[in-house]
Amino acid sequence: MRRGFSVSKAIASILLATLLLVTLQNCVAWRDDLSSVENKASKIEENLEQLHREMEQRFALLENRDGRYDYNNVLLANRRVLDRVIDSIVRIHTETLFEASHASEPVPRDSRGVGIVFGSYVLTLNHVVTQKSLEADTPFGRITLPSTKLEEKTYLVSSESRLILKAVLKDPQLDIALFEIPANNLNLGSLDCPVGNSDELTVGTFLYIIGNPLNSGVNTREGIVSAVLGLQGTEISTRRSDLFVISNGVLPGDSGAPVLALRDGVPELVGLVQGTVGSTRIGWAIKINSIREALSQFLGEDLCVGQHAVAYQNRDDPS
Repeated sequence: MRRGFSVSKAIASILLATLLLVTLQNCVAWRDDLSSVENKASKIEENLEQLHREMEQRFALLENRDGRYDYNNVLLANRRVLDRVIDSIVRIHTETLFEASHASEPVPRDSRGVGIVFGSYVLTLNHVVTQKSLEADTPFGRITLPSTKLEEKTYLVSSESRLILKAVLKDPQLDIALFEIPANNLNLGSLDCPVGNSDELTVGTFLYIIGNPLNSGVNTREGIVSAVLGLQGTEISTRRSDLFVISNGVLPGDSGAPVLALRDGVPELVGLVQGTVGSTRIGWAIKINSIREALSQFLGEDLCVGQHAVAYQNRDDPS
């Protein structure tokens, strides 16, 4: 009996020793695994720190405020500025009467577009508010009919109200028109962003175009300056210094739309959309510097737009 007990005790001791050995081996393995996990975690942490430093450097480059026009909109802090620009865009309706030999009564024609309100003025394009001749669509295409223009009136349309506008300047060569708004109680918005310097635009400058594409209503799109010299109509081989080319933002119906560039995140008016090459979304705009020069030569005044006020100030007035 004692001998059997001794054998059982010996077997139990062996099993206990084996269990302890296995446990010890597992502990060593777990320690090695833990050490490996710690090493991997340390490497991941190092990689994350390196990535963080790289991202900081990249954003430091993006956020570099250098006084130049931006190539992105990362610095645009106050997006309500765009809403205020949208509020300054109004609908323009022009009615023209022609006397034609084929008709016993005057023949009416109308055209519609958009303009930008600057205080008590509306700035738009001349071709939006001017109809040179009486045209008609035929099975053979669009033709010009012999006619004489009798009168032409341009209205600002707001809800159900119409205000007849007084023409202050029409420049068919540059293709701009300026109208004076009569006294009213319509509470019209006014452009509330600085007028920029279009001579400082460069290829790749980021743009916002706020227009009326395909007459679908006012909306905002992004684009870039793709050439600092503009197209002469559809003649691709001809360039004009008073125009610049826009890529990925312009559609038919955008004539007169304001073009904004960002200078250290602050939107500035740098041009007005004049046309587009079909439906390619590649178009061109009139540079704001050319517009300012034309206005100052005609009015003896410079277009000065502050961030919170809009006014025409005499260019010789230091105030």
